[in-house]
Amino acid sequence: MEPVLLQKTSVERTSDKPFGDALRALMTERALSYRALADATRELDGRGMTHAHINMLANGHDKPSTRAMELIARACEIEPEYFAEYRLAAAMRALDPAEVGLEQALENLNARLGGRAAGAKAHPQPGLRARSRPTQ
Repeated sequence: MEPVLLQKTSVERTSDKPFGDALRALMTERALSYRALADATRELDGRGMTHAHINMLANGHDKPSTRAMELIARACEIEPEYFAEYRLAAAMRALDPAEVGLEQALENLNARLGGRAAGAKAHPQPGLRARSRPTQ
């Protein structure tokens, strides 16, 4: 089977649109049908994605998995970070103690906050806890 050649055009580095909108815009710009994109993903790992699943993702009837976003991005020769949901999933993983451990999650959080808030501490002080506010 001959490899599927996807038409390369200028795609923005990232999209802030919901996944379905970003995917449809990407497919329009690349002149891809659901079936052509499915074939391209299948060539990447032998399993790929079905055109029906891609259609469901593009129309907001299903949430994309990290694997789906990575496959679609690879098939379209872009970075998966193009999709806002991929960037969000990566940030959530980096802040999840179950994924990266508590210390690393705290370091990642402080690094993110440090870039936004002046005076954010690099390391939390041991023994300090947030206090709940009284309800009225």
